[in-house]
Amino acid sequence: MKNLFRGVAIASCLLTSLLTSQAEAQDEILATGKRVYLNTCATGYCHTPDGGAGGGGARLTARGFDLDYITRTVSFGLHETRMLGFATTLPAEELQAVIAYVASLNGIAANGIVVATKPPVTLSPAAERGKTLLHDPLRGFNRCATCHEIAGSGVPVADPIVTVPASTRDLKRLKTAKVATVRIGKERMPGLVLNQGAVRSLFYDLTSTPPVRRNVETATVEIKPGSRWRHSDFTRVYNDTELEEILEYLRAQIP
Repeated sequence: MKNLFRGVAIASCLLTSLLTSQAEAQDEILATGKRVYLNTCATGYCHTPDGGAGGGGARLTARGFDLDYITRTVSFGLHETRMLGFATTLPAEELQAVIAYVASLNGIAANGIVVATKPPVTLSPAAERGKTLLHDPLRGFNRCATCHEIAGSGVPVADPIVTVPASTRDLKRLKTAKVATVRIGKERMPGLVLNQGAVRSLFYDLTSTPPVRRNVETATVEIKPGSRWRHSDFTRVYNDTELEEILEYLRAQIP
């Protein structure tokens, strides 16, 4: 009988130790996820630090999202929104951790998350040249990657390109949503508006190269729809052959 009690006691201790280790590991994952979230997602005009309402992005807390939706959205983003995917930009461990953290904001214990990944894309020679042109350092800040993020590389000033233009002509005339005429005192400029709140307004000043993000008091700024700014003014650094190669790269990366 003593041996039986001793065996039960040992098993109980082992189980307690195992559960404690699992809890500590989960706490570590959530701490990493929160750190990644604060550095990547809570960037002023995206989500708020606590995931609540008030940022340029949607509220994340207590939304009723399930784990599958959170995993797909964090990994691949949402089309026709400013929500980008991070499957190609974050290491797998950090991606898993930030998914777990966002899941925790919705009351989900995200144990054993399987991180979604995209298979590598095989590029044609023309698409490879297009990729190089898109990030061409010799063109300075006039290159495409100054304002566009493609496949996790570049600066996401403009909204994600979700439909590849049909021709180089259409690429030159690519419409940029939310570009307006912004006036602050005697200053007047084309601006890509990120958020126009009751207290503060955020926009990119498109007269600067690269565009400068400005955070101003809403009471001091006047924002009117429409602008003389045109995408074609910035595609002039490429000839038509180069633009066609950039299109080949976009077709390979955007379904």
